Amino acid sequence: MSEFKKNFQSFGKSLLFPISLLSFMAIFLGLAAALQNPNIIKTLPFLADTNIQNVLGLIRRIAGLPFGQLPVLFALSIPLGMVKRDREVAVYSALVGYIAMLMGMSYFLQLQGLTSATTSVASLMEVKGLSQVDATLTNALFTNVLGIFVYNMNVIGGIIAGVATVLIHNKFRATELHASLSFYSGKRFVPIITTLLMVLVGIALTYVWPVVNTAIIASGKMISDAGLWGAFFYGFVEKVINPTGLHHILNQTFRFTALGGVETINGTSLVGALQIYLYQLENNLAFSTNATQYLAQGKILHMVFGMPAAVFAMYKCALPEKRDRVLKFFMAGLTAVILTGITEPIEFTFIFISPILWVVNAVFAGLAFWVPALLNVAIGNIQGGIIDWFVFGVLQGMDTKWYIYLIAGPLFFAMYYYTYSFIIRKFNVLTVGRRESDFVDEDSDTNAAVVQADKDVELAKFVIEGLGGAANIVDVDNCISRLRVELKDDSLVNEALINKTQPNGIVRPGKNVVHIVYGGRITKVRNVVDNYLFSLK
Repeated sequence: MSEFKKNFQSFGKSLLFPISLLSFMAIFLGLAAALQNPNIIKTLPFLADTNIQNVLGLIRRIAGLPFGQLPVLFALSIPLGMVKRDREVAVYSALVGYIAMLMGMSYFLQLQGLTSATTSVASLMEVKGLSQVDATLTNALFTNVLGIFVYNMNVIGGIIAGVATVLIHNKFRATELHASLSFYSGKRFVPIITTLLMVLVGIALTYVWPVVNTAIIASGKMISDAGLWGAFFYGFVEKVINPTGLHHILNQTFRFTALGGVETINGTSLVGALQIYLYQLENNLAFSTNATQYLAQGKILHMVFGMPAAVFAMYKCALPEKRDRVLKFFMAGLTAVILTGITEPIEFTFIFISPILWVVNAVFAGLAFWVPALLNVAIGNIQGGIIDWFVFGVLQGMDTKWYIYLIAGPLFFAMYYYTYSFIIRKFNVLTVGRRESDFVDEDSDTNAAVVQADKDVELAKFVIEGLGGAANIVDVDNCISRLRVELKDDSLVNEALINKTQPNGIVRPGKNVVHIVYGGRITKVRNVVDNYLFSLK
C-alpha cells in the first residue's frame, strides 16, 4: 500500500471523530428546537411551561457545542487519526498551533485596521460610507473564534491546522537540539515549532483568504441578478462552498440585505428575504415567493429526500456483509437531516473523498431550490427539514403549495439514488462500507469469545509472538475493527499463533503490514497488547 494511500485513508478516518459527535448532537438539537418552536407550542400548550422550556433550552445549548466549535474539533481529530506515534503530543500541538494561527491572522488584521469594531455594520456604513448590502457583506467575512477576531474560515481553518500539525509533528518529532537546549528536544520541540510555523500560516492566510471571499461576494451579486435562475445558483454555490463555512456569507446576505429582496408592506420597508417572510408570517399576510425562494423551501427536496437517497445508495454500494453497520452508522445523521436539515454528518463522509460527488451534490442542491421557485412555492424559515415543511408549509395552508413536495420528493429521491449509485460504482468511490477495513460482521460466533482478565497476558503473548516478537513491531494502531500493525519483517509472522486469539481474519494489505480483524473486541485486544508491550519495555 502506497504511503499516500495510507495517509489518505487515515485522513478520511480522522474526519469521522467530529462527524459522529455532530450527528449525535444534531438529534437533540433538532428535537429541542422543534419543541421550542412557537407554532408547535400553540398546538401543544403544555410545552409553554417555564420548567420544560428551561430544560429544552439547556439541551439546545449543550447540543449546539459541536456546531459552534467544528474548526477546533477538526483541528484536533486529524492528528488523532493520522499520527501513529506520540499521538497525544500531536493533538496537543494541533490545539496550540490552531490558536497560534488565529492569533497570527488576528494581529495582521489589526495592523490593517480590521477589528470587531471597525468591521461592524454600523461602523462600515458610518465611517466607510458603505451601503447596507456592502457593509453586511464585509462584516460577514469576519468572526470571533475562541475570542480571537479572524477571517471566517470555518472547518477549512481547522483542517489546515490539523494537516499542517501532522506534517510538522512527523518531521520534527525526533529533533535533537544542541546539548544546552536538550530539554526542548524530541516531543517537547513539536508544540514549540508548531506554534512558530502556524503563526506564519495565519499571516499568509490574511492575504490568501480575501481572494476566496471576493469570489464569494461576486457570486452573491451574480445570483441576485439572475432572476428565477438565481435560486438555482444560490443553492449550487451555497452547497459547493459549504465545507469552507463561507456559505454563511451567502445566507446572511440574502436573508438580511437587499440581495434577498426589498419590499414595502403596510408602509414598512423590509430588506432581506428572511425579514420579509417573518413580517408576513407575523401579520398573517400572503408570503412573497421572491423572498421564500432563498429560504427553507429550497432545502427540503435536498435534505428530506436527497440525503436519505444518498445514504441508500451508499448502503446498496457497500459490501453486503457491511450494510447493517452502514445503516447503523448513518442512522443518527439521517434523523438529523430529515428533522432539522443538518446535512454535514452525511455530506462530510463523501465530499472530501470524491470531487465528482461534491459537484453533483451541489448541482442537485441547486435544482432543489430552482424547482420550488419555478412552481411558486412559499415556505419560509431557514432549516429545511421536515419540521419546516410541516410548520411553515402544511400548517400555513394550501397557498404555500406544500403538497408539491409529495410529488417532487420521490422524483428527487430516485434522481439522487441512481446518480450516486452510478458514480460510486463507476469511479470506485470508497464511501463508508466499501473498504474491508470499515466494518466487520460483529454477529459471528467468533465475536462471542470473551477475553477474560486472567487470560489477557496469554492473548497478548500470542499476538506479539505471532507477529515475530516485540522487536519486530514498528507500530501498533487500530481502526473500528482491526489491529493494524507495521512490522520490520513480515516473513516472521506466525499466523497459527495469532489464530489462537480467535480473530475474524488476518489481512496483509501491503509489505510489512498486517491487519488482524477482531470486530467488537478490538478495543480490548488493543489495550492488552499495548499494556504487554509497555511491560516489556
